[in-house]
Formats: sequence, structure tokens, C-alpha cells
Amino acid sequence: MNSYALVKRIFKTQVFRYLSQFLVIFAFIIISALSTAGVAWLLDPAIKKIFIEKNKVLLFLIPAAIVFAFMLKSLSTYIIRIKTIKISFNIIKNIQILMAEKILKSDTSYIISKHSGKFISNFTSDTGTLLGVINGIAISAIKEFITLIALMSLMFYQNWKLSLLAIIMIPVAAFFTKKLGKKMGKFVNKSLEASEVFTKSLSEILKSTSIIKIFQKEDQELKNFKNVIEARIDVMSRVEKTRLGAGPIMETITGMAVAIVVLAGGYLSIQNKIEVGSFFSFLTALMLAYQPVRALAGVNIGINEGIAAAKRIYALLDNVNEISDHVKSENLIIKNKDIVFENVTFSYPDGTIALKNISTKIKGGSTVALVGKSGSGKSSFINLIPRFYNITSGDIKIDGQSIKNLNIVSLRKEIALVSQEIILFDDTIKSNIAYGKINASDEEILTASNNAVADEFIKKLPNGYDSIIGENGVMLSGGQKQRLSIARAMLKNSSIILLDEATSALDTESETKVKYAIDNLIKNRTTIVIAHRLSTIKNANKIIVLNEGQLVAEGTHEELIQNSKDYQKLYHQEIT
Repeated sequence: MNSYALVKRIFKTQVFRYLSQFLVIFAFIIISALSTAGVAWLLDPAIKKIFIEKNKVLLFLIPAAIVFAFMLKSLSTYIIRIKTIKISFNIIKNIQILMAEKILKSDTSYIISKHSGKFISNFTSDTGTLLGVINGIAISAIKEFITLIALMSLMFYQNWKLSLLAIIMIPVAAFFTKKLGKKMGKFVNKSLEASEVFTKSLSEILKSTSIIKIFQKEDQELKNFKNVIEARIDVMSRVEKTRLGAGPIMETITGMAVAIVVLAGGYLSIQNKIEVGSFFSFLTALMLAYQPVRALAGVNIGINEGIAAAKRIYALLDNVNEISDHVKSENLIIKNKDIVFENVTFSYPDGTIALKNISTKIKGGSTVALVGKSGSGKSSFINLIPRFYNITSGDIKIDGQSIKNLNIVSLRKEIALVSQEIILFDDTIKSNIAYGKINASDEEILTASNNAVADEFIKKLPNGYDSIIGENGVMLSGGQKQRLSIARAMLKNSSIILLDEATSALDTESETKVKYAIDNLIKNRTTIVIAHRLSTIKNANKIIVLNEGQLVAEGTHEELIQNSKDYQKLYHQEIT
């Protein structure tokens, strides 16, 4: 998307909705511009009537009029700024909400392909830059332009010949600001990229403190982060140098314009072809006019800055999901809870083949275990059922309904996931459990906690169910976190349960409690479990053996131990 199309899009989707407020701002911009021109115009009668004609009445009226003009200008400017800030904050709020919605509803493959620091940078650095442009540049450009028109109109009214001399420097100013604007766009883009790297590095450090300490890499990480900070500061300094570079250029151009006018005006005054009052009024208007000229020079730089940020934001907003409902999507109707894989092949976006021509049937209400060495496709098998990814070929059906034709909300409503990587929120225990059912009653939460063997440790905490558990449950042990996630899944009351190595990282005591909780969770539900512990595998109704993405055997433990070399190998590795 080119810069013009992007600006047009922002105007149509964001700015236009505040059109009535912009009209109010525009009215006060006109008042401010006329007040500024009025101050310059009053100098002519002030010199003529007060200093030359010695008019005592106007001695008080003209200064009062000047004070009134300044008051009117300052009040107008205040209202313009207040309304501009309100609008700009609302626009950024709208954009951030759109970005949040996009991230929450984006495909899993898109989210994991980007570092979390990139998205954080979109929300902070990019929107911050765009806010500065909308707040300080966009409205300012209109205000300064109208003020310039008002002052130039006064200048031409006073003396059109001197006005022509005065404005010959404006094209020179435009030339330099255009060059600075292009340079600014490049530096701002680099600055935003550097801020993204900074956010990524900081995020990595905060998430990896224990690993950094145990491997004694504090000094190395500090050195690396120091380089990131220095690179960011360096490119930010270039941005500010470019921004400030317009100042000396515009001051020089203003000085040259004033010098030309003073030279020409002085000559005309010597020739008695211009009055002193008229000249000073003209000179004041000229000096006031170059203030908006300087400001407009900064506008070009600022716009390029904003466009660089907006391009990064809209690159996120314009990402197209591969997984979405189509027009004829239907709601999932649960009957027997059967799941069927029909010749399913799946490759990740980078081309890695995870599953090859998988066909199997999982009977409703049964427990099926997936076994295989690391990288055999177990997690991929599970992730395809809730459509975290689209299959490459083949089909997956639930009670005879292809998941490709199902409404995603209705599909995922019937699926609960408990994984080894437990995700909890920095909130109360009660809120984390209720995440499975937002409108759950206290009684339902308590029942789920009891069934998950979680109530026994929750009630021992100082604040019980109102205890804050910290970022990702940092205040809890692994077993406690797992039982909370099981309680959450129980509350959701889904028909299909997916267990991704839910007990692999637990000690024996915790595993016993979690296993009891899982037994309560999977009652009368179709369950697919990835597990290394034989106690879980042996009790499964069916075991599916995967090897390098292929289904190499399936059956009960007894059948496989007799007939499958792959399973025998896995089994013996477990018991030895």
C-alpha cells in the first residue's frame, strides 16, 4: 500500500467518524488565524494614530484590541489542542482495539511465526509515533496553513510588491523540507525496527531469568542488551537530528526573507513610497507568517514519520487468516462424540511435513493414547482437531461432520485442552477457573475445584479463591497449576478432551493427584491423550503409534505388545 492510499484509508476509516468535531476545530482555527492577522493589522493604525497623530482615545482602544486579539487566539488554540488530543486518543484507541482483535483472532501459525516483542512494539512504539503525528502534526498543518493564508492576505493588502519579494523564499523552504521528509521516513522506519528489537530482547530477558542465572550468562546478556540499547539510541538520535535539521534551515530562510523586505522597504521609505506604519504592519505580518512556514516544514517531516509507523500497524491489520468460517458453515451437533481421520496429511507453513496420510477412528466416549518418539506428530495430531491449523489434504470428521464445514466457535466450544505448557493469568484463582465458563456460579467453581483436587490447596492460601497467582501462575507449583487448568477444563464441560503430556513434568505425588483429577475430567468424554507414562497408556481403550508422521500401528496395549515392534521398542525404553 502506497503512502497516499494509506493516508486515505486512515481518513476514511478513522478520521471521518469525527467529522463534526473536526468542523468545530476548523471554526476555531479560522478564529485563531484571523486573530493572528489582526494583531499585525493593528500595528498600522497604532503607529499612525498614536505615534504620529497623537490620538488619545485610540491610545487605549488599540492596545485593548491587541490584548483581545491575543486572548482570542490563545483561547482558540487551547480549544483546538484539547479537542485534537481527544480525537487523536480515540483514533489510537480504535486502532489498538483493531490490533488486539486481529491478534486474538489470527491463525495460530501467524502468531507463532512472530516474536511477541513485535506485537508489543506495534502497540507501543508504532501507535505512540502515530499518536504524536495525529496529535501534533495533522491538525497543526491545517491551523498553520490557514494562519499563513490570513497573514499573506494581509501582506498583499498592505503591499503586493513587497509580498512577492517575501514569498520567493517559500519554494526554497519547500525544497529542503521535502528532502528532509524523505530522509526522516527512512530513519523512523529504522527507529521503529530498533524499538522492536529492544522490546524482543527485554521480553527474552524477563522470561529467561532463571536460565540466565543458572548458566551464569548475566554479563553476556548485559553486553548483548547494551548493544541493542546503543543501536536503538543511535538511530533515535538520527531521527531527532533530522527533525531538528529543519530549524536552522528555516531560520536562515526567514532571516533572508526579512532582510530582503527590510532592504526593499527601506528603499521605498527613502523614496517616500511607503508609510512607516504600513511597513511595520507588513513586517510584523511577514515575521508572523514565517512561523507557520517553519511549522509546515516540520509537518512534511512528521507525516513521513507517521506513515512509517502506520505501514507497520496496517501490515498487522491486513494479515489474512487462512482459518475462517465460510458462508455455509454449520454448528457442530454432538451425538456420539466420534472422531474420524480420513487420509489426513498436514504440513506446517515452512513446508515441514508433520503427518502423512493418517486414517483412524476414535470411538465416542473412549480414551485414545498417542505414543511415539519426539517429533513423530503427536502434538500436530491434537492441534488439527480444534483447527489451530488447516489440514493439507484429507478430512477430519466429528460425528460425521467435516470440521472444515463447521463454525469455528461451535467446534472449539466442544473441545477442552489441558497441556504440559500451562497458561494461567495474573489474576485470582477464581477468575482463572471461571475462564472455562465466565458466568459460572461459586458453587460450580467449587465443584470443579473439588473434582480437580484443587480445593485442598486453594483453601490453604491466605486469600483462598481470591488469591492472586502472579504471571502465568508463578506463585503455584507445577501440580497446583495443572490442577487449576483441569478445573478450568471441567467447568467448560466440553465433549472432547485433549491432553498434551499433562503429567510429564510432575513429581509422583503431584502426578497421582493430577491423574485422579484427569480421571474425573474425562468421564463420558472422548479423550485423546499424549503421554509417556505407561500407567496412562495401558488404561487407554486404544493406542495409536506414530513414527515420523505416519500411523504405524494401533490397538490395545496387549495387542500392540504382541504385534508392533515400534510399540515394543517404546515400551521397553520406558521400563528400563
